[in-house]
Amino acid sequence: MAFPGTPARKLLLPGITARGLGFDLDAGAGDFFSGLWQLVKAKAAEVVAYLATLYAALAEKADELFPPDTRSETLRQWLHVAVTVVLPAALGALVLFYLARCFWRCCCGCCCARGARRGAGRMMAAPGRGGARMPRGVFESNPQGYFLDLRAGKPLVY
Repeated sequence: MAFPGTPARKLLLPGITARGLGFDLDAGAGDFFSGLWQLVKAKAAEVVAYLATLYAALAEKADELFPPDTRSETLRQWLHVAVTVVLPAALGALVLFYLARCFWRCCCGCCCARGARRGAGRMMAAPGRGGARMPRGVFESNPQGYFLDLRAGKPLVY
């Protein structure tokens, strides 16, 4: 290990030997990293070549679908169909989805916090109610109010 000023040597902490890292700095760590760099460059070139081929195939397909002499008319027709048919249908489906989701969460009471008060979650025996069951979260959120309602003779509503 005769080259203390090289960049690879500066990466090592004092007291750590290069042989403990799995390769010998004297025997060609630069060769290891240069081989890795060559591999990365080769793979990047393959990706670029693939993307260029894909782009060329897509451009060819676009020329088949939209011939240059009728391209503007065809695009105008497709845009008209998209704006008058597809866009309203997509927006209507989106509105129906959110309305159904809101109905399911608010009215069915299975996902939101209000639903947790209606019966979702762990159940417990209601104290002083002769074995009736109630959600544990309702009792734990307001035990004083529960016992006030029990003494007042109010029915168990959660």
